[in-house]
Amino acid sequence: MSPTDARPDAARRADRVARLLSVGVCLVLLVLLARIAQLKGAPGEALDASINSRISRQGLDGARGELLDRRGRVLSTTRFGYRVIVDPEASGDRADEMIVRLSGALGMAPGELGARVMGAIIENDMRRERLEKPGKAAAVSLADSLRRRLGMGDLSRAAGESYGDGADASGAKPLIRYLPVGEELTLEQSERVRGLGLPGVWLERRPVREYAGGDAVAPIVGKVGLADRTLDQTGLLGAELAMNAPLRERDGRAAYMRDAWGRALWIEQGAWEAADAGESVRLSVDLELQRIATQELRRGVEAADAAGGRLIMLDPRTGEVLAMVDALREIEGAVPFPWLEKQVTVDGQRWVATKGELPADPRDRPRYDVGGTDPGRAVHPALGRNRCVEDLYEPGSTFKPFVWSVAMEKGLLGDDEVIDNKANYYVTQCGRSVEDVTHRASLTWDDVLKYSSNVGMAKLSERLSFEQLHEGVVRFGFGARTGLGLPGESAGIVTPEKRWSKYSQTYVAIGHEIGVTPIQMARAFSCFARNDELGGTMPRVALVAGEGDAAKAGVIERVLQPEVALRARFAMVGVAERLDEKIAQLLDDAPPLYSMFGKSGTAQIPCVPGPDQRRPRGSSGYFQNQYNSSFIGGAPLETPRIVVLCVIDDPGPGRIRIRQHYGSYVAGPVVRRVVERSLAYMGVEPDMTDGAGDDAVASRD
Repeated sequence: MSPTDARPDAARRADRVARLLSVGVCLVLLVLLARIAQLKGAPGEALDASINSRISRQGLDGARGELLDRRGRVLSTTRFGYRVIVDPEASGDRADEMIVRLSGALGMAPGELGARVMGAIIENDMRRERLEKPGKAAAVSLADSLRRRLGMGDLSRAAGESYGDGADASGAKPLIRYLPVGEELTLEQSERVRGLGLPGVWLERRPVREYAGGDAVAPIVGKVGLADRTLDQTGLLGAELAMNAPLRERDGRAAYMRDAWGRALWIEQGAWEAADAGESVRLSVDLELQRIATQELRRGVEAADAAGGRLIMLDPRTGEVLAMVDALREIEGAVPFPWLEKQVTVDGQRWVATKGELPADPRDRPRYDVGGTDPGRAVHPALGRNRCVEDLYEPGSTFKPFVWSVAMEKGLLGDDEVIDNKANYYVTQCGRSVEDVTHRASLTWDDVLKYSSNVGMAKLSERLSFEQLHEGVVRFGFGARTGLGLPGESAGIVTPEKRWSKYSQTYVAIGHEIGVTPIQMARAFSCFARNDELGGTMPRVALVAGEGDAAKAGVIERVLQPEVALRARFAMVGVAERLDEKIAQLLDDAPPLYSMFGKSGTAQIPCVPGPDQRRPRGSSGYFQNQYNSSFIGGAPLETPRIVVLCVIDDPGPGRIRIRQHYGSYVAGPVVRRVVERSLAYMGVEPDMTDGAGDDAVASRD
């Protein structure tokens, strides 16, 4: 065969070989791919352990949402900082060197840091003995002796936070490998610690909650803590607790493969889940209005030599809380009330006076401490009780407009009727004598509010049935929580209908035998400050901006007809006018620029024993010559923008001696100044000036 004839056979053989090689390579590749898939999807135990040993998993921290005031100013926010964590086991025999170098970087005394680190090392020695030789008590005793010699006390507690000290079934605890030392680091300290390169020392990134709003809003904002011994922040008090769900962050996670030197190689699809920050919540509180209210309340408490004060400002149109202040003042010379304390002995129980005796003559009695103890407040303002929502008081005459309105709506008060008061007292149907501070021979029903006549209110109460008055009180929201959302809110005290009596009928009409909170009073009074179809309705109180809007939240309940609420509002204008006359006579305040309506009140402080306490012989249900004095008002008159309540707790004896402890003397000026400054800040046009008062408005800031 010629060469020419042989070429096609060679070409054909080459083609066959090439095809076979191609098929073979493809089969090998398919086998390899199948093996890779098998190893990927279901690796053996040995391979799985090897793979996982090269995978690092890391949490991604999310930031808790911010709390803002109604204008977007930051009240609390989260940033991230660092603190030092020490592994006592990793320092080996170089613990002394580590302590000296680390204490220098942290600016701590070597002895302070050494006590913590060496204490943890000794504790680990004790635990190691228990783990390895549970029955060897001598070694433990030796370590205990060394611990006492060093004066370290319980080193397992001195070591700091939880670092895995749960005991096993034999009672032995694992070794301490996580020891936080020092406080949060500055940026400079963090860089110094990183530069040391010490074995067993690393920086832990942790969230730090900062409260930019300061102490003025601390009781409202509250505080956060770390949830379940983790680094997740959770609300503990105040708005931080009430709004915890939307504020709470969601942490992310990441898993990545690393090389032999620990460096990241890659992140596979699905191994990264980003962290989500919590939502920002805009509270209804205005930081500047809070500052104004705080300044004026403290000024009023000092001027009255009072034990404290409370103030709430609401927007009556929406029910939003614009400011809420609670101030306490230490009274020098005030003594604890001599309660009888129950003591149980082997012979039975007896009542013992543990804090002195009660003088028989009321004139000899000292000024008692009526504010109670609040140790949390001394630690931080956010840790104290928020008395604006938690603590009760008897409202006194500030409660009269509600009872007056109930009777007016029932048609029991004639428009032209004149009450003839031949004497300055009146004996009620239950035999109780009530009297007015100032005698007026005749009064209209509007005058009863204007001059706060106890005689007029007693006669008014006798025209109402028990059911009518009790239903009216409950209708205004007393005896029930407002739903503001702050923890610890009290429902107040209203005598149950089945125990309502002729005494209740008279007492409640003048603001006694009832316990209210400031937030309840401000909310109920807002029914007098709403216009048009909202007149006579109560708003839904809100701590979050926008949530109290009547258009969104709706009206909770109509408590009065609009014309009755408006009638009561204008009847209370005279109260504000009399207040302004007192201020002009006694104080150096500028003339008012905004019209106002309101009501003053003064009531003795109830003497209520606690658990296992009794009042001593000779005492009554009230502290003698100790009062809560209050004023509540709304402004401006025609289109009210704010309702302000101020309660001054226990004005001093000097005020009582000159009969200037009443609400119109001590709480009224506070409300007036807050109204003037707040409305000017809000840009409300003055309605008691000819328009040339711009400088006067500015001067009130």
